[in-house]
Amino acid sequence: MADNFPSSEFGATPNEVLLYIDQALAATMIGQVWQGAKLEGNIAMPEAYLTTYLLPSLAQDDATGYWYTTLPQPPVSLPLGYSIDDIYFAKSGYGKGLPVFMIKQKRVSYRNNMPMPMGVRAWVEGSKLTLVASDGSSLLNEPLYARMASTRTSSLTDTMNLPDDALESIFMNVVGKLKDRMQIPKDIIADDISAGNKSS
Repeated sequence: MADNFPSSEFGATPNEVLLYIDQALAATMIGQVWQGAKLEGNIAMPEAYLTTYLLPSLAQDDATGYWYTTLPQPPVSLPLGYSIDDIYFAKSGYGKGLPVFMIKQKRVSYRNNMPMPMGVRAWVEGSKLTLVASDGSSLLNEPLYARMASTRTSSLTDTMNLPDDALESIFMNVVGKLKDRMQIPKDIIADDISAGNKSS
């Protein structure tokens, strides 16, 4: 090992490195959002973290009649509306469809007894996204898109979706975790230790 860089004996797998990158992405993203909120007084997600996904086809739950699909990842730890920026239906030749109103999962039953605008209600449980149309209409074969903050990486060579000002923080975070994980030795110089007894 030269200059504190791992040698050929460095045993971290690509999956382990990706796990550290995902963790660093999420921690840096949340830090940037809350730091921005302290300075500007409002929460804002840096657009460079946002990715639009075409979600898997909707299926219907037999017991509730609700429609559901799977998000690419659970939303990051931000209030609803910031962790998921936008959810919408869209079809070639027709454009965007009815708006999707995100609500908290714990308020689903309460909202069922309240008037709501024409559209679709949606809520999240982990990676599961559940939807129901206000008029009870079918959502079968309706293409659904989600624009959300992404912290998942699948390749060490793909370009990551993140702002330039976060690169160094994420890189140093990952390198630090890899050094700890692989117990890479480092020199510790303690200049404040006295010289001790000297022989005359």
